Amino acid sequence: MDEDDLEKLREERAKELQEQEQQDQQEQVKNLAEQHLTSEARSRLANIRAARPQQASMIEAQIAKLGMSGAIQDKIDDSTLKQMLKDLSQKDSDMNIKYR
Repeated sequence: MDEDDLEKLREERAKELQEQEQQDQQEQVKNLAEQHLTSEARSRLANIRAARPQQASMIEAQIAKLGMSGAIQDKIDDSTLKQMLKDLSQKDSDMNIKYR
């Protein structure tokens, strides 16, 4: 093997490691968020994850952040999760593009 081949292998391996690290972090956030949800809320979040993965990731990150800061006293129930989703969708809809 020459230097170019070795360099390509190193770059590919570094990229693989970085992707694996990102997946591990996403899994940790998901697990942390699910600890703060009731079973009904977990079920709803799983349905959302199937339909809108990015929205589910945003909610999971928000819940994980609240959990780590100690802002969550009890588990988040289904109605609270619905309200969080509603708030998130309103933020998204506030950013409408207007054509002139």
